[in-house]
Amino acid sequence: MISFDSRRKIFNLSNEEYSYYLHVNKLGYLIHLYSGERLDDITLERVNERYIERYAYFDGQKEVCDESYYFSGQGSLFECGANLTSDLRGAYAIIEHTDKSKLTDFRYYSHEIINGKVNPEGLPHFKIHSNSEAETLIITLKDVKEEIYLNLYYTIFKKKAALVRFSKLFNRTDKSIFLERLASIQFDFVNKNYELISIHGQWGNDKELEVTPIGHSKIVVNDNHGGRGFRQNPAIIIKEKDANYDFGEVYMFALVYSGNFKFEVGLDEYDQGRLIALINDENFRYEVKAKETFVTPECVLIYSSKGINKATQTIHDFTRENLLPEKFALKERPILINSWEPFMFDFDTEKIKKLILDAKELGIEQVVLDDGWFGKRNADNSSLGDWEINKNKINLKEVIDFSHKNGIKFGIWVEPEMISPDSEIFKKHPEYALCDSTKNPTLLRHQMVMDLTNDEVINYVFEQLKNLFDNYNIDYCKWDFNRYFSEIYSSFLGREKEGEIFHRFVLGSYKLLDMFTKRYPNVLLETCASGAGRFDLGMLFYSPQIWGSDETNPYSRVMIQFATNVFYPLSTIGAHVSASNSLSMQDKIIISAFGTYGFELDPAKVSDEEKKQIIEFNKLVKQFHHIVTLGDYYVLSSPYKTNFASWMCVTKDKKEALVFNFNFKREQTKGRFIRLKGLNPDKYYFNSLTNDVYKGDFYMKVGINISAPLKEGMTMLFVIKEVNTIAKTVLNHKANQVKREKLL
Repeated sequence: MISFDSRRKIFNLSNEEYSYYLHVNKLGYLIHLYSGERLDDITLERVNERYIERYAYFDGQKEVCDESYYFSGQGSLFECGANLTSDLRGAYAIIEHTDKSKLTDFRYYSHEIINGKVNPEGLPHFKIHSNSEAETLIITLKDVKEEIYLNLYYTIFKKKAALVRFSKLFNRTDKSIFLERLASIQFDFVNKNYELISIHGQWGNDKELEVTPIGHSKIVVNDNHGGRGFRQNPAIIIKEKDANYDFGEVYMFALVYSGNFKFEVGLDEYDQGRLIALINDENFRYEVKAKETFVTPECVLIYSSKGINKATQTIHDFTRENLLPEKFALKERPILINSWEPFMFDFDTEKIKKLILDAKELGIEQVVLDDGWFGKRNADNSSLGDWEINKNKINLKEVIDFSHKNGIKFGIWVEPEMISPDSEIFKKHPEYALCDSTKNPTLLRHQMVMDLTNDEVINYVFEQLKNLFDNYNIDYCKWDFNRYFSEIYSSFLGREKEGEIFHRFVLGSYKLLDMFTKRYPNVLLETCASGAGRFDLGMLFYSPQIWGSDETNPYSRVMIQFATNVFYPLSTIGAHVSASNSLSMQDKIIISAFGTYGFELDPAKVSDEEKKQIIEFNKLVKQFHHIVTLGDYYVLSSPYKTNFASWMCVTKDKKEALVFNFNFKREQTKGRFIRLKGLNPDKYYFNSLTNDVYKGDFYMKVGINISAPLKEGMTMLFVIKEVNTIAKTVLNHKANQVKREKLL
């Protein structure tokens, strides 16, 4: 998969679908040559020519001019752009050296090709199951000024059009240096009229896709909230302007990181592009002491020559198979109900036991006790950090035993990274809060952030969690994170290290999560950040699912899930049915079925008819949800361009599929067909919408006819199943018509 042509000094990273070429030029610069569909070989001369300003330099005595057209300091495509040189398109690294200079220019020193993969220490990462699964190129660069070295890691996988990148800096001087910027990946490219797709949002509108043409003004996709940032998500797409879900060249980039991040994308004056992905360098200044190292998060590059759907399927497979916790990654999750909507803080032992019995009656498999079970937490302004059970409010052991006796799993809510000013731990240790005590710190949701840059605080929090999870047989944990950072200061780190707080906090959070998941590998963990404010690959390394949004209104949820689905597997998206009365119970269940699936409502307030629907659909979900969990995802119709959000999931063997269609506004009769994707064109399939059987070729080229008046908010769910013959029993046209009228 990885080879090096020593004569031409060209690296070739290729598998069956994808190739990535780079070159070491005579000055020691790493030059990017090609990224795209598999290419067996490359012509260095024609690809590398740049008829831009020739490269010249002064060697101390005379001017030296490079007469070739193969290199330009300001126009060549680099793998590692320098700082304060003629390349002004954005630096890969910025270091304040021991002499205070910030000239940062790395050149080739050596390389190594190994079987398997190297992982960034202390950070979440993509995993391999055997060394034969991947190969890694490690290129060591040396700074031109002093003994500072930079390793660039390139891992390519045999069976996926994916390249995983990260960087590691080595300070081999005898003094400290200060890192002000270090990228995980740089991707230089020749412009093909590309545009950028990013995700932005806010609380209650957590994910929304945005398309921006890539021009000569730099685009910055970033977040600086400290982790709970809805504003933008650490995953983007660069695609040809004409590329769509099924056609055209697509590059997807996603950082395996849960803190402040940045993507920079823009064209230079020669219409060449540069993308850089990194820890956000705003308020970032990191001391790397003598003989110490610094490692960046991983960034995965996904390539597709067949549109966005193919890139989505690749990142979904890669995340499920190589990132999520293995115990849960490919398994169905229990249908759950959460106590928050029924009771909020107003619950007791008997109320929760009643909820357990109601859940059992409805075919729900797990009850989650949400906020309010600890300290004096009867409102959201108290007790975070004091994780002692309020025994006057609830007998937790009795409730858990009762739940398990009735065959129902039991879960609990925690928010371990936060602290309340009225808590006993804050009164005893105010320095445990990450705030500037010289002024009145801002409270958000009446709380502050724990200083997880400090191992003492991490150990305190973990001991609190151990007291709970060691002594109670808990099956599931909802791990919340309800505020962003402001006026941050660590009394542990001191003023001189304020530029390290954001990143060190993320490392501390990962350390705490690692300790928790290793001690409790059988606990199903679902992370949350006031909804989906911390929905990223870094969190998914520890938790196989993340709450998709606090907004459960079906109209909003369809849009949120549509955007999230592009980058993240559906099995990772917490999607629940609430008491929102905007649509029917059936409609809300269908939308939630394309996620982890659960409920946020009070069963005691559900009508008898709705209870019947819940019971019926819970059985249906258990029968077919494996298609959502493990299948290939296809967008059929985008709500950004049509009145519909329509998608489908198809099993890997193409024998089963689930199709979803939602129309937003009421429309009268129009010629409409849902054209399916991903089926075997030569096989026959039964569809449960019309009870008809047709070949896959027919479904994909003609589609299913829904040319009828459609009500506002109408939701459709139907099953596609491969059959051996055209069974006469499903060709009863009278039954078909009844079925169609019922669904349409």
